[in-house]
Amino acid sequence: GPCELELVQGCAEGWMEFMGSCYIHFDERETWTSAEQHCQELNSHLVSISSQEEQEFVKSEFNLISNKRHGPWIGLNDKDVQNQFRWTDGSPLVRPPSSEILSKLREDCVVMIWHEDGKWNDVPCNYHLPFTCKSGPGKKK
Repeated sequence: GPCELELVQGCAEGWMEFMGSCYIHFDERETWTSAEQHCQELNSHLVSISSQEEQEFVKSEFNLISNKRHGPWIGLNDKDVQNQFRWTDGSPLVRPPSSEILSKLREDCVVMIWHEDGKWNDVPCNYHLPFTCKSGPGKKK
């Protein structure tokens, strides 16, 4: 009924909130597919980036708590149709200024490279990398 529709604010324990979404970073290394599955088990998806503000948040917040060497898998991929990149959470593809690289991508999965100022780069999906998940507000594990 309508009573269930009230919005639960805030994020589950261990998640960070930014502009109405919740984020969590895992330093354990997974393939892109395993990482996306891991996120889905937590009611989320690999992180999507829809604005420069969000790009800066993901780049800076998780850089602090991670080993910094390898940025995380993000949800951008073209596994379904070659050269048609999509976010796993269905977000529209808005390209932040730091991601002109999309035109040159050869591989199917995309990572954010922290030590190159958060630039996006494509790498083979079977690489084992850390990953960041993103969900809407009020999602509980």
